[in-house]
This record gives sequence, C-alpha cells and structure tokens, in this order.
Amino acid sequence: MWKRRDEQRAGERMSAQRASIVTGAASGIGRAAALALAAQGDAVLVADVDGPGAERTAGEIEEAGGRALARAVDVASSADCEAAVAAATALGELRALVNVAGIAVAPDSVEHVSDADLERLLAVNLGSVFRLARHAIPLLRAAGGGTIVNTASVHAYATMTDNAAYAASKGALVALTRQMALDLAPDGIRAVCVAPGSVDTPLTRRELERRGLSAAEAGFDDSDVAGRGTAIGRIAAPQEIADVIAWLTTPAAAVVNGTTVVADAGLLARLV
Repeated sequence: MWKRRDEQRAGERMSAQRASIVTGAASGIGRAAALALAAQGDAVLVADVDGPGAERTAGEIEEAGGRALARAVDVASSADCEAAVAAATALGELRALVNVAGIAVAPDSVEHVSDADLERLLAVNLGSVFRLARHAIPLLRAAGGGTIVNTASVHAYATMTDNAAYAASKGALVALTRQMALDLAPDGIRAVCVAPGSVDTPLTRRELERRGLSAAEAGFDDSDVAGRGTAIGRIAAPQEIADVIAWLTTPAAAVVNGTTVVADAGLLARLV
C-alpha cells in the first residue's frame, strides 16, 4: 500500500508544471538563463529590480510559447524576496532557484569603498542568496528536491586592482554554496555555483568603461583584446553561460553538487 502511494506521489510530481526563479533576469546572463530554462519547459518567475526589463524578458518567453511571470524585485529587500518566491507558486512546483543578480561599485578598494556602497553590494551579491533561499527551500523540499544555482565569478579565484568588495562577495558565494550543499543534501536539494569569466553583459561593459577601455579595446567589437587571455581566444556570450546554468538544474547534473563550475573559456588556465 505504501509503495503504491509513493508511486502515486512521484507521478503527481512528474506531471506538475516545473517552475523556476531567476534573478537579474532583465538582461545579461540572467535574461539568457530565464530563456534557457523556459526552453527546457520550465515556467519562469522573471525577477529584476528593472521591472520593465523583467517584463520584456517574460514577454520573450511567452512569445516563444513558454510561461513566465515578471516581477520587479530588489533582492536586497527581504519583503521583495519573500513576495517573489510566493509569486512563483502560481506558476507551478518550484524546482530551481537561479541567483544571477549582482552589482559592482566604484571605487572598490579596501581603502576607498564607502560603507554605503559596501553594504549595498554585499546585500545584493551575497545577502540576496540567503533571503531568497530561506523562502525557496521549503518549496523545493515539498517538491521532492531541486537545485539552487549561485552565480559567482572568476574574481573569486583571481582578480585585478580596485575590485575588493566585488571579489570578496563572489568568493563568499563559492564558500556559501559548499555549505548549502551539505545542509540541503538530505532534502534532495543541490547547490551549485557557476563562475563565469569575461561575458558580454551590460555590467561588464559598464565596468570596462569605468576602467577607461573602449568597446573595441575591451573585445566587444572587431578587436578581441578581452578574449586574448582565454584559451579559446574570445569572451563568452550570455547564452553560453546560461546553457551551463540550465543544464545544472536537470537530472543529467545529479552528481554535480557543492562545487563551482568555472565557465571562463580557459581564462584561469593561463599563467601570464
């Protein structure tokens, strides 16, 4: 009798609409991740502080025949995070939380970064994972398991000048992901980190401009200066990182847990 009930519950889970939450989904890697998850069949809660941008991404998903719900979310706000997770329940059974939202600040050295900028950056890049996961974990557990994907950066491993707070936040995400994997494994919830290298996103372009590099000098036009440090000789497109993220939420990645997938086109492999 108990076996039949368990099989019935498993069948109900398999037939339920799978839902995912993606933050930072108005542009860049977040937008691409939302589209990739929708292409896999997920109904996606598209979350971003840029509400109109989130609406545009959700519209793209729906135009392609998928299901999506856009929500303006400041991931530094506990109330916004709680409301976003609650809204996702209207889409189906939550099976994935993808944390992409992130910011950079300037100046970003230990000596010069202000308290206000430091607190905001840590609240968005690191604290948001705590806030969203706190509310998502009970839903993932109720669904029989799922995946939390955190987006770090190669700056967690090797960085550059004037990048202290950003690098610290990304390094902390790598450590947090390991801890989450251990704590959540009994519930069938995996936690995995992705560390992209140079990716053609609005955040990357803004940061390179701040450092005085033109689009051509940074490798976004005909010249590929930024990509020359990678093993494949170019920077990544957001979709290429999104494909890694989407795969990590599938059963094919069932044994990938508590680790960081470095998707940097071989950037860290080069000595000089």
